[in-house]
Amino acid sequence: KDYKTAKEWFLKASQLAPQDSVLRDKMEDCDLRLWDLAVEAAEKSGDAEKLKEVRITRLKAFIASFLRRVADRPTDMALRFELGKAYYNAGQVDKAMGEFQQSAKDPKRKVLSHYYLGLAFGRKKMYDLADGQFTKSEDAGGGVLQQSLQLDIWYQRARVLAESGKKAKAIEFGSKIMEVDIGYKDISGLMEGWTAE
Repeated sequence: KDYKTAKEWFLKASQLAPQDSVLRDKMEDCDLRLWDLAVEAAEKSGDAEKLKEVRITRLKAFIASFLRRVADRPTDMALRFELGKAYYNAGQVDKAMGEFQQSAKDPKRKVLSHYYLGLAFGRKKMYDLADGQFTKSEDAGGGVLQQSLQLDIWYQRARVLAESGKKAKAIEFGSKIMEVDIGYKDISGLMEGWTAE
């Protein structure tokens, strides 16, 4: 786990094969691991301001690395999906949506790409489009989603439906969640609010 030394060796190797994109990936992976260690150290120190600063810097480094990787391998949907998540976490919703729209073409990434598109449309207050993406995510799962993801899709659907004024439909999804896990997130409180209106 000596990432600095590993990076030096990958750098030497990449000088022998400058066209090798994978060696550049390995160097950047070492940098990202070093940022992960910096995040862990900041978490342990309890310095909230330092932690926020380190996380932002790590996220910027991740985006820069994956932008380069996508430029090198534009048809690699796994890279596009990871870049989309990083953009989403950085609050760059439109850029994230563009990447998720690409990664949704990959059968392995279809479920989560539509899920993140739903979150992104929800953030933009485009509730009907958000609900449509959550529906596509469920459909892509073919009825065999992990329970945690299924519950979160129902939860997100319930929230966007409630925010768009479709309380009856939101209550329907809230009820589905409560049948499986009554303590899921804040669904009990939300349901009380929705049924009281």
